[in-house]
Amino acid sequence: MAIIRILDQKQRRLRRRPRLLPEATEGAPIKVLATGCVHCRAMRENTIEAVKQMGLPEGTLACIDDLNEIARLGVMTTPSLVINGRLVSAGKVLKVEQIISLIEEQLGDGEYANPEE
Repeated sequence: MAIIRILDQKQRRLRRRPRLLPEATEGAPIKVLATGCVHCRAMRENTIEAVKQMGLPEGTLACIDDLNEIARLGVMTTPSLVINGRLVSAGKVLKVEQIISLIEEQLGDGEYANPEE
C-alpha cells in the first residue's frame, strides 16, 4: 500500500510541474517516447488519435522508438510523452482525452509556447 501511495505522489508531482528536457526542445513540439511493447504501442496510437482529433499539423508529432535517443533525452521510463520539451507523462498509457488535455495545457491557444518559460 505504501508503494502505491509513493508512486501516486510521484505522478502528481510530475503532472504538477513537468520537467524540462533541454535536449527535447528541438524538432516536433509533441514527442512520444515508446520502444515497442504493448503499452508503448497503445500510447503511440492514442497520441496520434489525439493529434488528429485536435486538427494539429502533421509535423507536430514525433514518435521516438530508439532506446539510445530516448536515453539521450534523459528519460528512463517508457511510454513517455514530451510536450514543448517538458516531460508530462512517464510510465503509463494515457487515454486520448487525457492527452488532449495535456496538449491544450502545454501548448496554450494552439501556439507553440517557449519551453524555457
